[in-house]
Amino acid sequence: MKTLRLLPLSLLGLLALGACSHSSNEFTAEGTISDAAGKTLYLETTDTDIPQLIDSVTLDDKGHFSFHGEGHSYPAFYRLRIGETFIPFAADSLTHLTLSASAKDLFSTYKIESGDEANKQIREIGQLRATTDKAVEGVLSALSAGTLERSVALARIDSLSTQLKNTLTSKYIYSDPKGAAAYFALFQSYRGGTYFALDAPGDDRAFAAVATAYDAFHPNAPYTPLLKQAALRSIAMARARKRAATPDTTATAAPVEVVSFPEIRLRDQQGKMRSLTAEVAKGAPVLVCFTAYAGEWSPALVSELRALHAAHPDLVIFEVSEDQDAYLWKNAARNLPWISVHDLDHSNAQEYNVQGLPSFFSIRGSELKRLATPADIYR
Repeated sequence: MKTLRLLPLSLLGLLALGACSHSSNEFTAEGTISDAAGKTLYLETTDTDIPQLIDSVTLDDKGHFSFHGEGHSYPAFYRLRIGETFIPFAADSLTHLTLSASAKDLFSTYKIESGDEANKQIREIGQLRATTDKAVEGVLSALSAGTLERSVALARIDSLSTQLKNTLTSKYIYSDPKGAAAYFALFQSYRGGTYFALDAPGDDRAFAAVATAYDAFHPNAPYTPLLKQAALRSIAMARARKRAATPDTTATAAPVEVVSFPEIRLRDQQGKMRSLTAEVAKGAPVLVCFTAYAGEWSPALVSELRALHAAHPDLVIFEVSEDQDAYLWKNAARNLPWISVHDLDHSNAQEYNVQGLPSFFSIRGSELKRLATPADIYR
């Protein structure tokens, strides 16, 4: 399953463009949070994998807040957070967003008091995704309880995911691909894995629509180049699938190998430069694992990978650490029997559209597939 991964690497929170502003180059996000006396409300940017703090305020009994930030010609991404619950939004230089919510659960309770249509659409999208998430949880609970067979459970989850994507594409993405709501819809996630995936048949059209529109209308947005790369990668995968399904038997020229995975070229824990392309060229199946040794789940994952490596000695495990602490990575990886490299700036994770840790991919020849678990490479 492409939608079932744990621990979000970056929760892609967005909302949209507004009607008026505090000044010509500022956005305003203000409102009231109930049940929040003494709690700290944080304003964070989510333009990068790890949310960055911009401002904060300790709320009083009235719960009123007002944040101002630098506005741009394109929507930039933010979130308002208390504890682990948050309200995602996007703002440009015209945005003036007013909302209300309860600190008990910001996301499920927030209401837009004033703002533009895109804000309202993004809230609708979030609610649609939350409903789908709940349905998926029900299927997984039944699977865990043994009342559903794995094949039936996966079929139901795929159906739920497809229904959500059909609604999002028809109502929000294709109707206005340049809007903040389209971008928000494209990156809806569950347990850190996005519903739209680069390697999923049909999803390339959604990625292409949004990337083309953002390239035309928001070329200066810092995330537009990454969006374009993701779209091109998705299109390349779609074309490779089509060629594999309908080979051209009339061609006389030598076949050209289509490499449908981004290169990863980083140094391992011993300082040796490692190339993913070089490892794939050796012909053995390759498991690419994006991880972080700081994660509480890391010891269990290492044990799982050790067992998989012992059972399949021919398997190449190419582990990519997203840890911020290089010493932690080197210390944790020093005795591992597989390749471990360090992606300090997260650029390789972005190339692979990694939305949660851990994330897994298999590469056989030139074919890239997203995996739910490492063992799925042999299923």
